[in-house]
Amino acid sequence: VPETNLDEFCAYLERHRGHDARFVDPQVTFSHVARLTFRTKRDLAQYLLNYVGRDYSYQTMRKNCQTLAADLCAFLAGKRNVEPFHPTVAMQYRNRTHQFLYDSNMYD
Repeated sequence: VPETNLDEFCAYLERHRGHDARFVDPQVTFSHVARLTFRTKRDLAQYLLNYVGRDYSYQTMRKNCQTLAADLCAFLAGKRNVEPFHPTVAMQYRNRTHQFLYDSNMYD
């Protein structure tokens, strides 16, 4: 995605909005600058591999794409109070941002 700021990204979402498009009902619920010192594409890929490698289970209401997105946004922005979009998922959510930092192959 070539967009470089929130306004451009929201315009991109709007251009591709609809039942026959990429996004049915896009909603932006959190936005913040990335505050990480190490944030190259390679760094981000390693963070994601660490996170997924630590616990690759899927649970419909507790560990899903919404919880990954919340954890990733909180991690990149260095913020605590980021929650999943759906209230039912948010009720059972537990922050796992620490899983981005540590090599998943080094756990017993």
